[in-house]
Parts: sequence; structure tokens; C-alpha cells
Amino acid sequence: MKRFLKRLLMFALVVFVPAALWVALVVALDRSSYVSSLKIPEGASIVVCGDSQTKDALDPAHIPGFFNFSNAASLHDQNMLRLKDLFLANPGKVKVVLVDASPLKLGYDPAKPVSDTEAARVHFLIHVYHLGEGVRPVGSWTKLVRDVLFTRKFNEFRKSILRGKRWRSSLAGGFDPDKTHGFVNPRYREMALADVKDKAERVNSLPPADGNELLFGVLEAQIDLVRAQGAIPVLTTMPLSGPLLEAVDSARLDAFTKAVRGLAERKGVKYIDCLRFKTDDSAWHDANHLNRDGAAAFSDAFAPLLRGCLSSSPASQGASSR
Repeated sequence: MKRFLKRLLMFALVVFVPAALWVALVVALDRSSYVSSLKIPEGASIVVCGDSQTKDALDPAHIPGFFNFSNAASLHDQNMLRLKDLFLANPGKVKVVLVDASPLKLGYDPAKPVSDTEAARVHFLIHVYHLGEGVRPVGSWTKLVRDVLFTRKFNEFRKSILRGKRWRSSLAGGFDPDKTHGFVNPRYREMALADVKDKAERVNSLPPADGNELLFGVLEAQIDLVRAQGAIPVLTTMPLSGPLLEAVDSARLDAFTKAVRGLAERKGVKYIDCLRFKTDDSAWHDANHLNRDGAAAFSDAFAPLLRGCLSSSPASQGASSR
């Protein structure tokens, strides 16, 4: 019996103690990196805290006073948590927040456990940092710990050492689009077309916009959060590539645009609809992600739309008259 207990103790020392130390290190370093990334650059007062579509589409270098805090594979409830953190870290600095709506999110369900949503595993630590707020169930801790702490974070840490760079949290976000011209580059064309097929099939199989109260409910909650912080919310819709626009049922896209416009009118906010923004295939990495050249062209076109939208906003006019 003593021998068994000794072996059990040795097993714990060899396996569980190093694992626990690794988890503590990952959470501490990731948290430190995330907190440092929350600081808005001097002169910036317009922010977006979306997913990979806004991350790859909106280049701060082409939009004066803009800070892109978007994050790839981030769901709406995670964006809410990051947006709260952004307000807390920058009291009084955030004046305008872009709240992005995408037809690719029509299947959004906040009740689904994080571990059941592949993309959400990437950023499950944001839920750890907000434990006790009742934001939503975390799902299978076994899957999350295995996939994130012992796979993704290990690889991130390894790459940061090899590159001689400080470990940057995947929650940090920021403008960093893919540089490949997917549809016109033979090397990536097959992947880009496969992405179009996958996303089109998903959107075409989902309930139409008027049956997605969950999605529009969380968009409304984001608008309310922004207003509660004294900032101006602006609804936006980022563009989709030409091949994806052709593959998705146009009636569904029209219904989605109508539903978002209805939400904007109901909440009294401005809406900038760029869903069908005209671009050629060379501007895209895949179905819904602009490359760097495409982002520059789109951001140049988006900047005056945003400027005009804000100049006609009653809230901004009221603020300027005080």
C-alpha cells in the first residue's frame, strides 16, 4: 500500500504539479498581455471590437482617430466582455463604437457552451477573467484546457521564443489582415473557393433574419452597453467577397439588411451598410476576409461614410454644442 501511495505521489509530482504551474503561468502572462493591449492610442476615440471581418477590413492608418480592437474567432458575448474591459481601461476616451452585424452570425446562440463552438475555444480565457458575472456556461473544461492551455498557448509561447518577441495574448486583437490575394493566387484559390462554398451553405441553411431574435438581441445589448458608457453606437455591416455574394441566397441577404436597418431605426442609431461594397477578387483573402490591399481601399471608402454619419448624429451634434 505504501509503495502504491508513493507511486501515486510521484505521478502527481511529475504530471499534475508541472501542469498546474503551466496553467498558472499561461493565465498570468496572457492576462498581463491582454491588459496592456487595452490602452487606446493617443488621439483615438472611435473603436471597433468585432471579429475577423472587422479586424481585416478596417485599417486605422486610413481612418483618422480609429482603434481596431477586433479579434479573430470572437463571438458576440466575448466582444461584450472585451468592450467592457476597454471602457474600464480608458475612462472617458471612447466616443464612438462600431457595432458590427454579419449575416454569417445568423446561427448565433449565446446558450451554446463555449466548448461546443470551435472558434470560441480560442478565447475562452476571457470567460475565466470574468468568472462570476454569469455571462454564459463555459462548457467542457476538459476540452477547453486541452485545446487552449496545452495546445494553442504552448504553440504561441514556443513561436514567441523562436521569434524573440514578447508573448502577445490572442485576446489582444488589432488590425492584421492576411496578405494573400486568395482568389487570384493559384496557390490559395482552391482554399478561397472552398471557404466560399462552406460559408454559403451555412448561411443558406440557417433560419432567415426575422427568426434570429438571439442575434439581434445581443446586438441590441451591445448598443445599450455603448450608450450606458456615454459613447455613440454606430451599426455597421462589413463587405462580403463577390464569389460569396453570388453563392448566398440574395433574398436572405436582403432580409438581413432589412432586419439590421429595422434594429437601427428602433434603437435610434446610424447604420452604415457595406455588405455589397464593390471590390474585385484581388482584394480578398477568402470568402469574407479582405487582404491588406483590399482593407486599404475599403477603409478609404469607409472613412467618409463614418465621418458623414457622425456629423449628422444628434448625439454628436449635442456634444459639440456643449
